[in-house]
This record gives sequence, C-alpha cells and structure tokens, in this order.
Amino acid sequence: MEHNKNSEGDSHAISKMFANKKDSIGEDVVTLTCGRKLAYSEHGVKDGEPVIFFAGAGFGRKHVPTPFTDLLEQKGVRLITIDRPGYGSSDLHNGRNYVDWVGDVKQMMDHIELEKARFVAHSAGTPHLAAVCKFAPERVIAASLVCPVSPIVGTEAVDRPPEPFPRRVARFCLLNCGGFMDTIFGYQFAKWQANPEAFARDTMKMIVAKKDVNFMVNHPEFFEAQCAADFGDAVKAPNGVPALLDDMFHVNWVSWNFRYSDLDLTKSGVPIQVWWGSADDVAPHGGWICNQLGIEGRCVNDAGHGLIHSEFGAILDDLLQRS
Repeated sequence: MEHNKNSEGDSHAISKMFANKKDSIGEDVVTLTCGRKLAYSEHGVKDGEPVIFFAGAGFGRKHVPTPFTDLLEQKGVRLITIDRPGYGSSDLHNGRNYVDWVGDVKQMMDHIELEKARFVAHSAGTPHLAAVCKFAPERVIAASLVCPVSPIVGTEAVDRPPEPFPRRVARFCLLNCGGFMDTIFGYQFAKWQANPEAFARDTMKMIVAKKDVNFMVNHPEFFEAQCAADFGDAVKAPNGVPALLDDMFHVNWVSWNFRYSDLDLTKSGVPIQVWWGSADDVAPHGGWICNQLGIEGRCVNDAGHGLIHSEFGAILDDLLQRS
C-alpha cells in the first residue's frame, strides 16, 4: 500500500483506480443573499430520497464516503454534498459560526426547492448538523451524527464532556495558543494541499482501530486515490488552508450557542441517531453525547474515526427508516 509520489507507474495506477469513481449527477453554485458563493453536488439517484451529507474536515462536495460505487443507487438515495465556506468552490466566510451555517444550508435547500431532507454528518461536520437540528428543525426529517465531536468551551459535564488530563492539556492549547496552533497546523495543511496523496498516506498511517484498518486494507484504492483527490479538490488554493483551520479550530474557540441536550427529541422533534466507534481516539465522546440527547445510539466495536466508511450503508439504512 506504500506509494512513491515520484513514481510515474504508481501515479498511473492511482489515476486508473480513481477512474472507477462515478461522476456526480449534478452540481451548482448558489449565490447567497450576502453575496458569498456556496457550491454543492448531487450523487446517486436524481429522484431518490434526499440525504444531505456534511463531510468531515478537509472534504467537500466531491466526497462520497464509500468505495462501493453503486451503493447510493441500491439504496435509492439522492446524496447532496456541500463545500463548506472556503472549501472547493465555496467562498471563505471569515469569523463564521455554526449558526451562520444554518442560514447557508436553508438557502441552498431553497435553491433546489427542497423543503425537508434527511441529514448525515461525520466528525467536524457533526456540529454543523447539530446546529441545523437546533435552529432549523422544520427542515430535518431525521439526522445521523457519525463520530460526533464535542465543544471545547463552556462548563464541564454540562456544555462539554469530562476529559482525562491529556485531553485537558490539548484543549488548553487550542484555546490559549491560537496563533501558534495556526502556524504549526497551517504549515502541515499547506504541505497536504500541495500533495494530497501525501495526506492520504499520512492519515492512513494514523489509523489504528482494528475495524478501520481491515476496511482500509481491503479497499486501498478508495483511500489512496479517491479520498486523496476529494481532499485535494476541497482544500485547493487559495482558501483551502484557512477553511481547514476554521473547520477544525476557529469555530470551536467560541460557544456553539447551543448544547447537545437542546436536541433531545422531546424538545426538538427531530429523530437523531449517533454512531460512534469503541476505538475512536479522535472523537471518543459518543456515549456522553447520547446521554445528552436522551438516546441509546449505536456503538460499533473495534471501529474508529473511519466508521463513516465501513458502516455507510448501515447508516443510510437506519436513517431512511427514521421519520
């Protein structure tokens, strides 16, 4: 599975593998009332059940998180994917917050004449979806939060989960060393922006959860080629690195303006499911989030942050049954 970026033969093999990916069934750029551009794509079945997907950090409208190219057709799904501000063909939105995103999504849905939809989000996309469930529940039929992240500001055990000492230190650094963190991570993000295949290789080396590793080994072309290309499109210059910094850090330096407990079904009326992996060391608070939501959730044994890939079919099945 190792790939030498200087090898012409390897590059040709990657391109050949990526050629198997299906084209989107449509894409467009919406001009929002503020003047910003917001880009989206549609995949799967044009007249299928609408499902809007908020990808994790570094991915946008090109990313369908499964190596199974016929999965959306099999499920009868019209998957709508979006470039968050600064990614892909969407304009950057300096100083944005999660509530701002709700307005963007509502305008996009109005543009495609979609009154309501089902939603699924992964990782950094999950607070964006939680905000939609809180502030625009009338647009949500049902929602799935996959490997959800939690706030880093606010009162412990009320606004955010209790943390062991190492995560406390990391949270302190994120909140108090912003400029330094931007410099360090911005440098790494810029390297990945220049070489998306290096991003794929580096992130694959970080995967340790047993279920994730097995899935990655069985579908190397998906991770080495498709994910690299999707990442490269989302974080391309000039706004990709600032968009990554926003997505991973800046929007979390301030209050989300809501709590997970606000999304309890008895309060919001929106059916919400949570999927998390027992071996996820990136977003390990799925159980705490479920308690805040008042639901049992779905914990997948031996899965990590790559759960969105290995379980995407099951996630869609579950989501399509909820209303």
